[in-house]
Amino acid sequence: MFVIFGASTGAGAPRNTSRFVGPILRFLHVPEQYHNQIHFAVRKSAHFIEYAILGILLLRALRASYPAAPRQFLLALMLCALYAATDEFHQLFVKGRESSVHDVLIDTCGATFGLTIFYFCTRRRKT
Repeated sequence: MFVIFGASTGAGAPRNTSRFVGPILRFLHVPEQYHNQIHFAVRKSAHFIEYAILGILLLRALRASYPAAPRQFLLALMLCALYAATDEFHQLFVKGRESSVHDVLIDTCGATFGLTIFYFCTRRRKT
């Protein structure tokens, strides 16, 4: 959550992340006309991936406390969605950042993906 919060400050603003993405795209000889679209896709993919990881970490933490798997899954998902919403609310007050309901949806989808992958990778087979 600390990493996500840091990324939602001005340091994670598009003008700053383009300083990293742009040189990589130029090194890969990607035509300039595609840079904005790729930069946008990289930023949205980062949302998805960071919340997938957050979902997995939250589910692991909850598994130590609560034995019911469906309840853990839903609680972790709700916590991720709530954190995504508060993160976007925080961005309303950060210069150079925008708040978006679409980002909350991407974040929640990422958490759902991470939780689902974790569930299927860790479930025990009954023999």
